[in-house]
Amino acid sequence: MKKLLHGILLFLIFIPQVFSQINKPVVDLILPTETSELEYISKKLSKNNSFNVTTYINVLPKEENRGDLLIIVSDKLLPLMNTDSYPAKFALYVNSLNFKSKNLKASSALFSDQPIQRQLLLLSHIFDKKIIVGIPYYNDFYKSVLTKEADNFNDLEFLIVKTEINDIRTVSKVIQNSDVLLATPEKKIYNSQTIRSILLSSYRHQTAVIGPNEGFVTAGALASVASSSDQYIDELIIMIEDYIETKKLPESRYPKNFIIKINTHVAESLGISISSEDQLLKIMKDD
Repeated sequence: MKKLLHGILLFLIFIPQVFSQINKPVVDLILPTETSELEYISKKLSKNNSFNVTTYINVLPKEENRGDLLIIVSDKLLPLMNTDSYPAKFALYVNSLNFKSKNLKASSALFSDQPIQRQLLLLSHIFDKKIIVGIPYYNDFYKSVLTKEADNFNDLEFLIVKTEINDIRTVSKVIQNSDVLLATPEKKIYNSQTIRSILLSSYRHQTAVIGPNEGFVTAGALASVASSSDQYIDELIIMIEDYIETKKLPESRYPKNFIIKINTHVAESLGISISSEDQLLKIMKDD
């Protein structure tokens, strides 16, 4: 009798858990490769209580195995979002302009780049005097945004210059005539072929660089606004849960939460007295 009661108790505990798992939407997560960081994304998404996750590498699952929603990670996998097999598709860590240019249906994204206004706000709080900010750009989107933002930053004088692909010479001229180089997230300007020369030019002319991401700060930029992996994943979960609850696809967006990254060695070499990352973050959020 005791064994029977114990078995019934286990059944009553276990069955609701099974049904709760069955009733959850299944999310197909497509990663571009296997790395510890990407594995972390998969594990953290799998811990949520709103959906189940099946992870694939670089390819969509076969039709008979497909889940209810799709997540792709990185610009490399954007072509996979051309499928019509999912009612809603989400892209993580994709460039905003790259994603928008695809005109994908039933798709939303959490962008890898930060809004340019956020980077401007950062450098306006780093420097306590009027400075010339040089911004080489390739895509005209950046010129339009910066032109609109000029009135919001009276302490900044903008030097906005059109460049061509891998145009190091034009970028160097901007560096020579600016106090700060604001680097956009455009890989047609900043990439493995150009970044070393650009940073060396900034050192020679004692021009600070505000990078578009944390990688730039590691490479030698003064500072940048970035978002952590946890901030990205937490926000992506919110976007997916909103869709599950409302059946309405949330608008694509930049990450709402962010951190500040500072290269203190570069600050010292440029003779810049700079607040701590936490202090700058608090000031920016208050602002």
